[in-house]
Amino acid sequence: MIKKLLTSIVAFLGMLLGCYYSLHVARADIQDITVTPIINDSDVTDRFQIIAQPNHIYPVKISVTNFGGGEVKLRIRPTNATTSSTGQIVYSDIVKTGDNGLKVAFQDMTAAQVVTLNANQTKEVKFDIKTPPEKLPGFIMGGFYIYDVNQPNAVGLKVPVWITETNKAVGGVLILDSISPQAVNHSPFINVNLTNNQPGLMKDVTVHMTLRRKGLLELFNLGFKPVNADQVYKQIAPNSNVPVAFDQQSLPIKPGIYQATGTARSGKTKWKFSGSYRITQKEADRINNSCHNLVPDKTVMYLMIVIALFMLIIFVIWGLWSQSRRSKKLNQQQNTSSPRKQR
Repeated sequence: MIKKLLTSIVAFLGMLLGCYYSLHVARADIQDITVTPIINDSDVTDRFQIIAQPNHIYPVKISVTNFGGGEVKLRIRPTNATTSSTGQIVYSDIVKTGDNGLKVAFQDMTAAQVVTLNANQTKEVKFDIKTPPEKLPGFIMGGFYIYDVNQPNAVGLKVPVWITETNKAVGGVLILDSISPQAVNHSPFINVNLTNNQPGLMKDVTVHMTLRRKGLLELFNLGFKPVNADQVYKQIAPNSNVPVAFDQQSLPIKPGIYQATGTARSGKTKWKFSGSYRITQKEADRINNSCHNLVPDKTVMYLMIVIALFMLIIFVIWGLWSQSRRSKKLNQQQNTSSPRKQR
């Protein structure tokens, strides 16, 4: 009887371990995935380069391999290149036509696909890239972003697709666009957003930016302290946002009007920026609620304590002065009435 009971317990534990293994081990991580553009007629092997004409279809193929020990479901999404706050070209953002002056988004030229791979399986995925009927607007820096459907927030892979009609270099132009709060790894940042509104790749851009807040406390050199940022962007993608990030050092975002001033330089070309933008209470609350370990700004509390102490001191001084005045007046009255009583 005891032997049968032990056998049943061992079998039950084995079933639990099997379920745990199937849920946690038999999965392919994105690190176990490789993607390779299939290119036959070019020395460039890490991306597609298309000298395109309007209203044409250009087929491309991507080889996707799963070296993991379990099944994985991948989404391959077309998008345009964007620029990170550290000056890197990234393909993880969703970019639409009209964003930052973009005439046509790469996602409008081809469709996303979902591919399922078993362990140690390779598949070729074909895409038809259709160019718009009108003349291509300079340099289209598109790409395919590949990520695990079950882990959409994890870092994915990319296959760039560069499309141009003339293969001539196109310059870029930087303008000051906005100021916006952002949570990065659950920490608060304020981004001063520049924009390259031209279909041209920019290289070796140096940006110096100063951010300050306009408010009553700031008039007395309290509250938000002016901060500076110096950032070098090795590359800036065409028609992309260029964030200049200011780390708030775990202090919560304050609503109010912020002013950004700065310069950017690329070779002999120089730009100057100046503008004021408002961060609303709703925007500040949304970012602060998504951040961890915020350190409360106690400037207002300390100021109120100082004001309260100052008012208390004034009240005590006024009370002592009032009491002294009443005592002095009472003494004068007593001195003037004493001779009359003697008569």
